Amino acid sequence: MCGINGIFLKHTDNINISNVVSSMNIKLAHRGPDDNGIWVNDSQSLALGHTRLSILDLSKAGHQPMHDAHSKNAIVYNGEVFNYRILNSKFLSDEAFHSHSDTETILKLYNKFGVKMLEKLNGMFAFAIWDNTKEELILARDRSGKKPLYFTEMNGNFSFSSELKALFELPYIKKEIDDKVLYDFLTFNTVAAPHTMFKGISKFKPGHYMIVTRDGIKTYESYNDLKHRDIEFSSEKELEDLVFNKLEESVKLRMISDVPVGAFLSGGVDSSAIVALMRNNTSNQIKTFTIGFENQPNYNELKYADKISKRYDTDHFIKTVTPNDLLDFIPKITDIYDEPQADTTAIPIYFISQLAKKENIKVVLNGDGPDELFSGYSNYERYVKTYDYYKLANRAPKFVKNITNEVIGRIKPDSPLSEMAERLMHNQDFYWPGAGGMKEGVKNNLLSREFKAQINGHSSYNYVQELKQDYLEFLGGQEFDYINWLCYSGYRQAVTEKFLFRADRLGMANSIEARSPFLNHEMVQLALSIPGDYKIKNGINKYILKKALERILPNEILYRKKMGFNLPIREWAKDTIVNSVKNNITQFNKDTNLFNLDEVNTQLNALKKGNERYTNSVWTIYFLMNWYKKWF
Repeated sequence: MCGINGIFLKHTDNINISNVVSSMNIKLAHRGPDDNGIWVNDSQSLALGHTRLSILDLSKAGHQPMHDAHSKNAIVYNGEVFNYRILNSKFLSDEAFHSHSDTETILKLYNKFGVKMLEKLNGMFAFAIWDNTKEELILARDRSGKKPLYFTEMNGNFSFSSELKALFELPYIKKEIDDKVLYDFLTFNTVAAPHTMFKGISKFKPGHYMIVTRDGIKTYESYNDLKHRDIEFSSEKELEDLVFNKLEESVKLRMISDVPVGAFLSGGVDSSAIVALMRNNTSNQIKTFTIGFENQPNYNELKYADKISKRYDTDHFIKTVTPNDLLDFIPKITDIYDEPQADTTAIPIYFISQLAKKENIKVVLNGDGPDELFSGYSNYERYVKTYDYYKLANRAPKFVKNITNEVIGRIKPDSPLSEMAERLMHNQDFYWPGAGGMKEGVKNNLLSREFKAQINGHSSYNYVQELKQDYLEFLGGQEFDYINWLCYSGYRQAVTEKFLFRADRLGMANSIEARSPFLNHEMVQLALSIPGDYKIKNGINKYILKKALERILPNEILYRKKMGFNLPIREWAKDTIVNSVKNNITQFNKDTNLFNLDEVNTQLNALKKGNERYTNSVWTIYFLMNWYKKWF
């Protein structure tokens, strides 16, 4: 895990690119505390910067930017290519290597195959390669978007970085809110690629590559071959074996490191499976880490994590988070999040990463992904059952839908039922992937008339429609599978835009690299091609995965009620959040003219009196105010 950045001047400019990239490196020092470097081409039109967290080849030979003396090409690279040794043996056996790093593998593969080499990479990465002969800059990001990458063409130059805060070091960057993106953020609590909250700055799309010349962006297209494939299996047992073997292969590859590898262990199915497979592949010491919350038994899974630790002989470390820990950290989260994400479930990742760093671990494996890929959430089952009823209701005449929406809106305003009635009235899908923030009715009541006029009728439903179209293209004419639509959209929205973002930012805040075996692109391909009937079966969510894991995990772990990494935000921080919003909302609204202050105060008073319906809404306001104060 590292930080990368660079500037490609398309015209003569009064910018000392070496100095500017040095400043960008400083902003990314937390991503790479072990080393840093800058490389400038002969014509002074390009500068590449890098900060290094040393994981493979800890020697100076792994220093970046890395320059190839023969081709004159150069690279800055963030991430890990887990199959690099296989690629060296298969395609580069006649090459002379000067390091043992995967960075050199990527550079030599590019010299040999050009951008076609992307198809061969199994890993998590974002990189930029300068092709000296063609005078082109090639950028790429891994298929799931595990490693971040942002770019801008402000001022007629092309600039990129691992984090937005480094781009803000550029003297020509103007920070201006994109109102439509902000509107969608209030619904989804995150910002989906290719957008950012800032006009003129883009998030690089996962699974894409780009070619930039002096004339601008020449090529920007997908290399990801993710699509539905028919899986051949003659029995359920054979499908179980396919799933288990692919997961075991993924874990084995992600244990490649020149430093010790640990694991985040919640005691749930997914993280327990990762620890079990780690132990199957090494006799070395394994350090595992988990989080508990003081005097909050409903949020703790410590006893299950302890059982897995003992079963698989790990050195287990526990961080018990106190109310003071949480209250001290909440204001700091916007220092880490230059891109907003109002997801309270992310906060435990910071504390568990902090614990891993304290125990001298740089690399951890986690269990992110399978709840989305294999339908692990109980609400997925509810969505499936509701879907048929919703289709029937959608056949009703428009006037019936309008009356129903009006009546429910009066009886149960701002409720899930009123939200469903409104979606029905507008002929929208009842399921909006990742819409865990404000409900549309709540949002539109909260927003000022002036702001709503600025977005000119924009609808957050556009994002749902785009995802749905992507899923239909993924199917390639295959029959629509509603369970797999939930899985696909969960992967694209929750995993890519939320879980991977938080793992990167909160891990990197502690110089920790998180690896996700379930998100091996081959595992993703397999999971999304498994028929939905094998994911929810006999009332069991994540059915085929759990059956596959019966060979390594006890039923007590596999079939207990799911909890996940959550935290007692209502119990511990409600008063702090409510009071902060009350004290600061007037000034924030003077700066932004975003909210209807009367409605904000109504929600604050209701939450203060114990009405938990507005918890997400008020938290989102709190987070947004603090984020805005930090970055504007």
